[in-house]
Order: sequence, then C-alpha cells, then structure tokens
Amino acid sequence: MLISKKTKPSYRQVLQIVRELPPADQRRLRDELARMVGIQLVRPTTTSATIRRGKRLAKAVRAELAKTTTGSLDEAMQSLRGRSWS
Repeated sequence: MLISKKTKPSYRQVLQIVRELPPADQRRLRDELARMVGIQLVRPTTTSATIRRGKRLAKAVRAELAKTTTGSLDEAMQSLRGRSWS
C-alpha cells in the first residue's frame, strides 16, 4: 500500500501497512515503539475484578450502540465524538 507524502496517513492505513510486514519486522516495530518516551506497553491485568469491570463496560457500550440508528461502531462513535474517532 502506497501513501502519498502530501497527505497524513490515517490510523487504518498505517495499521494495514504494519499488517503487511513480516512478523519479525512487526516485533521490531513494536519494540521500537516501546522504547519511545511516553509510550509504555503493558499487559492488562486479568484479575476477576478487572474482568467483571470490562464486561460491565462492554455491556454499557453495547447498550449505547443499540440506541443509535446505525449498526456500525465507527458511525456511532463518529456521531458521538465527531471525525476525530477515525
């Protein structure tokens, strides 16, 4: 996938490019990002309390999505937050 230098690539375009990389390059990129200041990759906690909280939050998101007239999460987030979601 080629991206014009005149336009800023979207998150989806960058993600697609990264997915096309070999796994070794993906790991190297992840390691480089981890070394950058202000970025920290941490595994989520898997305690029963955090799992229950995550399930409650997921249920709340599903309920909010069900209120919208569209069936797409992207469209729902766009209507709630504007174009900055994508």
